[in-house]
Amino acid sequence: MNYVCQYAIVRFLPYAETGEFANVGIVLHCAHTGEFQFRLMTRVRRITAFFEELDVTVYRRARKELSDELTRVEQLFQTHPQRKESEFGRQLFLELTRPREAMLRFDKPRVVMAQDVGQKFEELYNFYIGRNFVSREYQEKLIEKEVRSALRQANLIGHYREQVLGDRSYHARFPFVRSTDGMPMAVIKPLHLGQDEPTQIYDHGWEWVGKVRKLRQQAFLPAQVLFAVQGPQAGSPECDQVFEEISAELQAQQVEVVDHREVARIIAFAGQVA
Repeated sequence: MNYVCQYAIVRFLPYAETGEFANVGIVLHCAHTGEFQFRLMTRVRRITAFFEELDVTVYRRARKELSDELTRVEQLFQTHPQRKESEFGRQLFLELTRPREAMLRFDKPRVVMAQDVGQKFEELYNFYIGRNFVSREYQEKLIEKEVRSALRQANLIGHYREQVLGDRSYHARFPFVRSTDGMPMAVIKPLHLGQDEPTQIYDHGWEWVGKVRKLRQQAFLPAQVLFAVQGPQAGSPECDQVFEEISAELQAQQVEVVDHREVARIIAFAGQVA
């Protein structure tokens, strides 16, 4: 028999102003069976890869507070006199996952069908949390961390800061922007194009080709732009071909495309305009 389950993704959003978040947990409830399950990620090393300057005790503290709250909710599902009433469970879950202004917050509740509630919970956790940190966002955070470290060692990090370029109608975030009197002079952007499928490389690559083209058309980008790129692993001619095509398109938009491991070239670029 298939059961209707509600679930929500727990997101860690330490800096509301940037909107960046990491998926760190799952909560799930099945009104038909009364089951309630939750799990929050404990591996803080993954958090520091996303938010390099964050004190990990901030996440640990927020995780403990939410874990305590979820434990109390779990007890309600197990002991409340109305626990066997499906409407009670639905309303309790909706109250739990209501929008909140906190570092740990819930994404909009979703619905999924499950024959085995426990198995479905594991599948959801592995999909949204277990694999979340091999995503392109995670890989680009790692490249960003490498670039920041290189700039710091070259005493150039003070010239660069994160900035959103564009206007209200169209804009993009860049982690390394050097400005003079409020005008951007140079941009360094990490880009992960090492996906396993050519289509995935196309999708993400063309996304940034389009962003660069639009920002260039509206004169929001400086002349000096460098993308520190991670390409596909050896062994896939199709992926290599797509990677070369995307690289050529970026270069056509006056973007210097550099392998993220070529630290000397990145430093030379940063130093030339610093």
